[in-house]
Amino acid sequence: MSEQGIGGQYVPLLDTSDDEDEELFVNMNKELESKYTDYYQFIANSKSIRPICITEDVDFRNMSFVKKICWWVGTFFKLLSIIMLSVRTDRLSDVQYLRHHWLFYGGMLGFSLAAWSPQVIDTLGSNGILQEGIFRMDHAPAFAICAFGLFYYILSISFFFKYLGPWMREKFGTAKTLKFWEYFVSLAWQIQTIGFWVLTITPALFEKELEVIPGWLTTTSGILLVVLGIGSKMGAIYGTGYNTYYWYDMVTDIPNAYFVEVGIYKFIGSPTYTLGRGTSFGAALHFRSVPMLVAGVVDLVLINLFNKFVEQPSVEKMYSTPKQKEESYKSTPSNI
Repeated sequence: MSEQGIGGQYVPLLDTSDDEDEELFVNMNKELESKYTDYYQFIANSKSIRPICITEDVDFRNMSFVKKICWWVGTFFKLLSIIMLSVRTDRLSDVQYLRHHWLFYGGMLGFSLAAWSPQVIDTLGSNGILQEGIFRMDHAPAFAICAFGLFYYILSISFFFKYLGPWMREKFGTAKTLKFWEYFVSLAWQIQTIGFWVLTITPALFEKELEVIPGWLTTTSGILLVVLGIGSKMGAIYGTGYNTYYWYDMVTDIPNAYFVEVGIYKFIGSPTYTLGRGTSFGAALHFRSVPMLVAGVVDLVLINLFNKFVEQPSVEKMYSTPKQKEESYKSTPSNI
C-alpha cells in the first residue's frame, strides 16, 4: 500500500463548485453501474486509481441514520477481515465484481481460508473444542519457517515491483498483471503469517526467566498492542482505500487520483509500517514468546527497508512533477 496521506469522503479529483460536485457524483455512480465486464481491464484502462478513501463513492447525504450505522458496522467487519485474512473481503458485497470474477475470487478466498485453517484448528484445540496439541513443532524447523516467511514476503514483493511487475505489464498487459498480483501478494502474506504462527506451537522458552513478569501484564499489554496494530491498519485503509492498500498504483503504474491527509495520516505518515506492526509485538507479549518478539523486530526493520528502497523511490518517480503534486493533494471536508 503506497503510504502517502490520502483520504476524504466523496471527493472530486479537482476543486469544483457544489453543483459540479453533485453532477460528478451522479456521473461517477452511473459509471460504476456499467463500468466493466472485466474489472481488471477497467482498472488497466483508467487514467487514475480511485476510489481513494473508502467513503468516496458513498452518498451519506441520502442515507438515514440507521443505514449509516449499518454501513459503518459492515465496513468495520470488511476492514477487520481484510487485515486478518489478507484477502479482499470487501468484494463479497460487490455484486458486479462477483458476477464477472466469481471463480477467480472464489479461488483466492478459498486459498486464504485454507491457509488459516491450521491456526483455527489449533485455537479450537487450545479451548478444549477439538483435541489439543494437534500441531506441534520443534524450535529449529519453526525458526527456519519463520525466517523463510519473513524474508520471502519482503523479497518477493520487492522483486515484483522492481522486475517482475514491469516485465509482466509489457509482456501480458496491466490487467493480467494485476490479477496475478492479487494471488501473488496474498500468498506472500499467508506465508508470513504462518511463519509467525509456527512460533506459537513450539515448546516455551525462557519460562523461568519470564516468571518475574506477571502474566496479566503481558496479556493486557499484548491485547492493547494488537488492537492498536489492527486499528492503525484499519485507519490506513480508510484513508487510502482498498486498492491502495494493495499497492494498485505501483502494480499498474497508474497514479492515484489525488492525495489528502485524513484520520491517522494527520499524525503519522506510514501507519501500516509502524503502528500497524503492533500486532506482532502484541502477539509476542500475549504468548510470552521471545522468538516472536525477535521476529517482530525483524519484520519491522524489513518492511521499513522496503518502504525506503522500493516503495518511496517508486512513489517519488510517479508523483514527482510539480503539476502532479499540485493536482494530487486536495483538502476535503467530510459530508457525513
